[in-house]
Amino acid sequence: MDLIQILGVFLASALGAGAFLKFSAEKIIETGLQKALHKEQILTEADLEFRKRQIEEFYGPIYSSLKLSSEIYPLWIQGKVKEVNQDIIALFKSQNDEITTILKTKAHLMDGGEFPPEFIKFMTSATIWGMYCSRQDHPFIPEHVANIDQVKWPKEFESHIFLKTEELKKNLDILLLKYRAK
Repeated sequence: MDLIQILGVFLASALGAGAFLKFSAEKIIETGLQKALHKEQILTEADLEFRKRQIEEFYGPIYSSLKLSSEIYPLWIQGKVKEVNQDIIALFKSQNDEITTILKTKAHLMDGGEFPPEFIKFMTSATIWGMYCSRQDHPFIPEHVANIDQVKWPKEFESHIFLKTEELKKNLDILLLKYRAK
């Protein structure tokens, strides 16, 4: 074999090895990108599911109950629906109990790492209100109890739920549009 043939074999081997290395590197890069994209997709889907659950199981039901009560409460206080007074008290107690149950059993869906103090104020106020107002003979809170700060209706709870639910809903809509999941 002469020098030209040896160089030819060497060059052919080098080109073959280079093509193989290039192909291998491309496959490694492609596999890495596919894994990264798959991981991103899984994280995005998990985030979307969590945000949906927050609204469906935690904030949404509380938001709806508070919105309904905010319409009925003024009518009740003004005495415009006296004929169904006990039914309204039962509705409010039922809603408050449902909200308290959600707060106690679905706290893992709450946004943020700490249990907000307004949630505790709500549970305290709702529990004491329910004890007094569901009494058949005296369905009201005595003035000396109504003046206790922990018993007063926590407006900051309503504000927190309304703002957080609307914020989460807006963010969920943006995520759904961004990832074309809507």
